[in-house]
Formats: sequence, C-alpha cells, structure tokens
Amino acid sequence: MRASKGWLAVGCLVAGLGFYGCSKDGGKTVRLAQFMTDPNLIKIITDAAKDIEKRHPELKIKIENIPYNEYEQKVVTQFSAGNAPDVLFVEVNNFVAFHSRGLFDDLKPYCEKDRINLKGYYPGLMARFSPDGSLYALPQDTAPEGLVYYNKKAFKEAGVPFPTENWSWPKDFLAVCQKLVKKDAEGKTVRWAFNDAYEIRFQNFLYSNGGNWVDNTAKPTRLTLDSPKAIEAAQFRYDLIHKYHVSPSPSELQTMSQASGAEEMFVTGRIVMMTSGVWHTPKFLQSKDLEWDVTSFPKGPGGKKGWGSGGSGYALVKTSKKKDLAWIVIKEITNARTMAQMAGTGMMQPALIQLAESDAFKLAPGAAHKSVLLKMPGHSNYNPFMKEWSEIYWGQLTPEFDRFWSGTKQPKDVLPELTQKVNEKFFKKDVAP
Repeated sequence: MRASKGWLAVGCLVAGLGFYGCSKDGGKTVRLAQFMTDPNLIKIITDAAKDIEKRHPELKIKIENIPYNEYEQKVVTQFSAGNAPDVLFVEVNNFVAFHSRGLFDDLKPYCEKDRINLKGYYPGLMARFSPDGSLYALPQDTAPEGLVYYNKKAFKEAGVPFPTENWSWPKDFLAVCQKLVKKDAEGKTVRWAFNDAYEIRFQNFLYSNGGNWVDNTAKPTRLTLDSPKAIEAAQFRYDLIHKYHVSPSPSELQTMSQASGAEEMFVTGRIVMMTSGVWHTPKFLQSKDLEWDVTSFPKGPGGKKGWGSGGSGYALVKTSKKKDLAWIVIKEITNARTMAQMAGTGMMQPALIQLAESDAFKLAPGAAHKSVLLKMPGHSNYNPFMKEWSEIYWGQLTPEFDRFWSGTKQPKDVLPELTQKVNEKFFKKDVAP
C-alpha cells in the first residue's frame, strides 16, 4: 500500500493520536502506531483489534495514529525518549529509515515457532523487509505502481483498440497517445493522453528500459542516472510533454486541473490514461459516468517490464517489553482473514500470493482486467535501500528534474552533472589501497 493511504482507529482522538482499546493496565496493553486514514479500512482494522482482544483476553490494543508526514520523526522521538510503541506499521520506504536506526527485532524466530510459511509471500516484498537475512516486518500488502488506468469511452471515441499487456514504448505507446489527444476549435488541448497520478515521474520508463536509480538497490554505492538507459527513459518522458504534446507540462497541468490533481482529471475525462497503483479503485468506482479498465505499464524498447512498487507490513519494536503480546498482534492483524477483508475493498493486493490469487481479491470490486496485478510483483522495483534516499530524491533530484519537466533544459543536459554532484555528496569514494 502506498504511504498516502491507510488506516486510522476510530476511538478517542487526542492531540493527533487515535486510540482503541485504551487500558489503564499498561502491563498488558500493546501500543500499535500507524499512519493510515482510509475510512473503509478503519472499520476492518478496528474490528480486527476487537476480535484479537476477544480471543486473547490477556492483552489490550491501543492504536496510535500519526500523520504520515510526521510519522518518522514522531516515532524516532518516542524511541529516543524510551516511549516507543510496541508494534510499528511500516511501508517499504519509511521501513528503511527505521531499520537503519536499529528499531526492529527479528521476526523469524516467532514465525518459525508458530510455523508461518514465509514462502507464501511475494518474494520481492519479503526481500525488502529482510535486508540482512532476518525478517523485520511481516507483510500485509504489495502495491505495484505500474498499473495503467484508461478511459474506455475516450478509446472508443478515438477508434483506438484497448491496450493490452503486450504493448511497448516508444512505438505502441506513443501511437496510442497521439490518437487520444483532443483539441478544441482554437487548437487548445482539452484532453491529454497520459499523465502520472502525482508529480511528473519517469521511474516506470527507467525500470522498463533496464535502468535504475543506483547500481545496486539493496546496497547502493553510486547513483546511475547518467547511464544511457536512464537518460533515454527520462528523454522519452520529456518528449511526451515537449515534443509530442500528449502529456501536460507542470504549468499546463496546474492550469487545466485547477489544483484538483491528475486523479480528478482522469475521472472527468481530461486525462485518458493514468499510471499508479490499485488504491485509486474505490474513487473510480464512485463515478457513474466513468467507463474504465486497467492494464500493465508498457514494456520498454528491449521488451523488459518494470515499475516501482509500494507495500506495507508490521514490525516489532526492539525496545518493547511485551514482545510476546506484540507478536500476537502482528500475527493476528496480518492473518488471511483480515487480509481478505482488506482485499475486498478493491484497493489492496494481499502480500500472500495464494490469497491474492483467490476470489477474495479477484472478485472484489474493481477493473475488469485487474488480474494483471497478479503478474506485476515479479517486475516490481523498490527505491534504493539507504536512509538518505528521501533527502536525495526530494532535496537533490526533484528540483533538477523540474528543470526539464518545465522545458528549460533537457534530461541529457541535466542528469550527468546531477549524478556526479549527488555521488560526490552522498556516496563514499573508492579509496585506493
């Protein structure tokens, strides 16, 4: 699941912390911190907490909700003060920052004791939560970000066949995009072919072209955005905006969306295709006039599939004094029953492969061809496993990317120098023996 969605407890709300199952008996109270807010999942997690307490009267659960943009700082502060939660909800990116601080206990001994089959989870997500062979979070969901939502009415109007998993870029994808753009009598674009769900990105083009942010995702030693594959991917995304005019520039996006965002533009037909993850499903289902479906992001020029991915799980905080009780909460809150209920909302793909391939997920509300998601984790990629990545991406890379998304520079003029700058600042230089 992506960091912008999630769960909240519906209990007493105090100073930004939501509590359920509050108990004066701290000796059996397990504190669970999380950052999610989706109302449909609130009831599921609340009911799950109640059910756990019924079956395990020896414990109480207190859910503490912290806004995502404050989550890392708040938890680290609590940890430093000796007041950390017992269980921590994590997603694949903030997990790295917490793990680098040594916050988590290894869950493998607990899983072995209770005979939990760890081979039943998507391997990529398990690897993300097992950076040194230990397991620091029990997965809940996986969230490939290579899903392409498309407006069926617009395709029909343009006389373009619906896209399939076999399409590729640049040729197939560009040809489709050029036929989908619509202009008014004055030549002004009133319907764009393609855009990302959030800020303009090129990570899916990067991965599907055989490139990557760094040389080794698990143990990065240098940024690799100066590689031909990376520059080619960024250049094609740039060309979609400034050469072919099938995707809006930042200024055009702002003017046309009036701050409503790409998701709303897709709902209203101003964007025909949008790439992201499955979590948009409930919103799109609410629109009665929207006829939509999904497919996977197109293959790269060499036939490779690849995209970014999210995902989440629950971790046991090392300083917890109630680890056995905390483990019960982790084990029960990620069980197949709870996962199936979440999958039933249409916005979450279970981390358990067998459950994702069951009717619990396949028959949940959603796109007619959402079964493409079942193959997608095998082509998923994660951000570099380094605590500084957020600082690098948002503080160093994004401002420079904006220079070519706005059209003032081209990727080939920015990426080599930018890569060198980041490598000198954040990566240690090789030292000759």
